[in-house]
Amino acid sequence: MNNKRVLVIDDSKTQLVSLQMSLQKDGFDVITAGNGMEGVSRAFTDTPDIVVSDVMMPELNGYQLCRLLKNNKETSDIPIILLTSMDQPQDRFWGIRAGADKFIVKSSDFSILKETINLLLKNSKTSSPKKKNLLDNHGAADWESIKSSLNQLLDRLLFESTLSNEVGRLANFIHDRNKLLSEASLLVNSLIDYSSLCLCLFDINETKLYIELKQPMSDKDINEIKGHILLDINNDKQKTVEAEIHFLNNSCAIDNSISDKITARLSAPLNIHNENIGNISLYTTKSQTFDKESENIIRLLAIDFSMVFKLMLLYDETRHLSITDGLTKLYNNRYFKDIFEMEFERAKRFKKNLSMILLDIDHFKSINDTYGHLQGDSVLKEVGYILKHGVRKVDFVARYGGEEFAVLAIDTDIDNTGTLAEKIRKQIEFHSFKAEKNPLKVTVSLGVASISEDVSNYLDLIKRADDSLYKAKEGGRNKVCIFR
Repeated sequence: MNNKRVLVIDDSKTQLVSLQMSLQKDGFDVITAGNGMEGVSRAFTDTPDIVVSDVMMPELNGYQLCRLLKNNKETSDIPIILLTSMDQPQDRFWGIRAGADKFIVKSSDFSILKETINLLLKNSKTSSPKKKNLLDNHGAADWESIKSSLNQLLDRLLFESTLSNEVGRLANFIHDRNKLLSEASLLVNSLIDYSSLCLCLFDINETKLYIELKQPMSDKDINEIKGHILLDINNDKQKTVEAEIHFLNNSCAIDNSISDKITARLSAPLNIHNENIGNISLYTTKSQTFDKESENIIRLLAIDFSMVFKLMLLYDETRHLSITDGLTKLYNNRYFKDIFEMEFERAKRFKKNLSMILLDIDHFKSINDTYGHLQGDSVLKEVGYILKHGVRKVDFVARYGGEEFAVLAIDTDIDNTGTLAEKIRKQIEFHSFKAEKNPLKVTVSLGVASISEDVSNYLDLIKRADDSLYKAKEGGRNKVCIFR
């Protein structure tokens, strides 16, 4: 004896009786319903192990019935098979979207249906030998209560769909990170009352926290928020991770003495395809905590945000790869020239200083020939590191080509740029470069040029720096020459 209870729902009496008799022959305990409304009622009162329902029925069709049962926690785990005489792609689409476990075309041969029933029952999470009435003795479900449940479900689905559309609109800003994240925070702000928001994103080789403050918070509060986030990250990644903070929508920390204490936190991970790309956290300084509706909204937002933020990160990563040198991770020649041209025009228009350093590693070919190209690559990377960390954040450093590097010194005159070039020369000269045996000594020659009235375009400035570099090399190398 099978003892498994099957609820069969069909408005065709002939089909209903045929299915009932066939399944009973196989030992199933079969209960029947002649329409969708009765089917929902029987699902709650008789707690079947599996439901087999027709799709096309009056008042409440199979898709709606499936949605109702799958969206109720008491019946969500019951497998549902939808039967239809239609076999168009859109029919299967709606069946799957409604939550059906299987979608089968009707046939006078019930063998495929029986195989599917047995397979779903074998893999089913439901196991309740002692049946219970899920209505808890409140009586059979009536049409009004079913309509009410259906309306609530439709309202929720409409809300979720609208929310997804609003988040999807943010994809228009994947090329502008600040705009996208600001718009995302405004969307959250329109749905949930909070004091501060923190978006944590695992960026290219680093973690960034984007914080928006709706109410005053101190540096101490900000550090507390950062501590919460990093604790979660470090526990997940099982290693220490640091993060830099960026403020959204002109937010900033205030004096410690006038801030309120954080009283509650609401957080959800940003996951896509089993990859965690960060999380979203809300904080409040008010006495009340976040309610269940807020928890549900932040969960839904996190799901939709994950896709948009991933697109943004991929866009930024692709752009980063297109403008950087793969070996040294500095800007490449093409991007450097684009920036140079823009900065040159800005400096000319506003009568600002702008200078350039062109640097060449002395006897680099000899390093490659003597120690090999891997050692040469190592030297290039170390020189790049020294340059990147030896200038200000506003300056631009690039691998100009081969063993040549370039520095664009923003708002800096010729004398100060010459001083910077000499500082770089000494740093490299006295740096011990890694090698297989003894540390390697490397020197560089540098040419410096600055904007002036007789320089008409940025290419002229590059030529002057190049001429100065040539003089430095001709003059014995390991020196700085300035174009005057």
